[in-house]
Amino acid sequence: MMKYVLLFLMLLAAPAFAQETPLPAHHPSKQIEKDKAATEAKKAELEKQTKAIEGELKDTQKSLVGIAKDIKTNEDRLNVLDKRIFENRREQGEIEARLKKDKHSIGNLVLALERLDRTPPEAILARPGAPLETAQSAMLLQSILPNIYGRAEALKKDLNRLDTLLKDLQKDQEDIKTTAATLAAKQEEISGLLKKRKGLYAQTRSDLDAQNAALREISARAQNLQDLVAKIEEREKEVETARVAAAMDEPVRASKPRATPIPKAGSAQLPIAGMILTGYKQTDDIGAESQGLTIQGRPSGIVVSPMGGVVRYAGYFKNYGQIIIVEHQKDYHSLIAGLSRIDTVVGQSVAAGEPVGTLSKSSSDGGNPTLYYELRLKGVPVNPARKFAGL
Repeated sequence: MMKYVLLFLMLLAAPAFAQETPLPAHHPSKQIEKDKAATEAKKAELEKQTKAIEGELKDTQKSLVGIAKDIKTNEDRLNVLDKRIFENRREQGEIEARLKKDKHSIGNLVLALERLDRTPPEAILARPGAPLETAQSAMLLQSILPNIYGRAEALKKDLNRLDTLLKDLQKDQEDIKTTAATLAAKQEEISGLLKKRKGLYAQTRSDLDAQNAALREISARAQNLQDLVAKIEEREKEVETARVAAAMDEPVRASKPRATPIPKAGSAQLPIAGMILTGYKQTDDIGAESQGLTIQGRPSGIVVSPMGGVVRYAGYFKNYGQIIIVEHQKDYHSLIAGLSRIDTVVGQSVAAGEPVGTLSKSSSDGGNPTLYYELRLKGVPVNPARKFAGL
């Protein structure tokens, strides 16, 4: 009987013993908990690093905008000096031509007056036909003397003006040297910041190669700028739709790149410092109606984003050469063509006035290079002046 009682007690105690037994260290549920904790810790560290990089990127962006503004100011200053020197040299040439032309005739008149001054009145009276000829000569001299005095006064003014021009030219040339040296220092400073920005941005984006490959394929299929913009807009809508769909699944959403928000437009400005050669709707050099602006700038001048936005295309496109397309808020796009170097990447958020590239060293005819800038609203070219005026 005792045997059965002991067996019964053992059976009752067995579940209690089983519940108190700890799970082995290699149990699957333990490994899942460890992996989850490690993943969360890694995710938190990556988010911390990303925030730090984005903060550094914003600081770099502010520095770039400030330095780019200084560079454009210096380039504007150089353009003013170049123009003033050109005008002064042109005036100098005109004055020197007048002086050369008048030199011979005025010299002869001065010599004649000197001879007359040295000739005694008695000698004049003793000459044959003297009374009549002397009277005629006196009347002739009396009539031309005011003209001589006037030309002499003009000559004096020309000489004074020429002296002023030469002094101004010397001062302007010294200003050009000083401004050019400042510009060179700023360009060197901005070059280092551009490299830093590119590296920082690459750390925050893991899909740059895929984006560039997709855009190269779009570029090959596009027929013209309007078609290129339309295809880029279509792709952005597809990407955004995919992001929204991915947001329904947390693991997938975590692996997808975040959508780059389009920054505010800011103060609209021209992409380069220079002179507008062809305005919107004016006839361009091939006789067609221009859909944008052709701007003449300085060789290797800095090119900035005209407004805040996101770079949607950066690279070569057909006969336009190196171009950049920046998307702005409210369905605006800026198209910038004529760059020799691009200093931005697709997907990068840029502020108004932030450098995105450099201009060519010269134009095809050897003169100062030009940049083509076009502003489009929902794919249709519009007058950039309206946007600059805040309309």
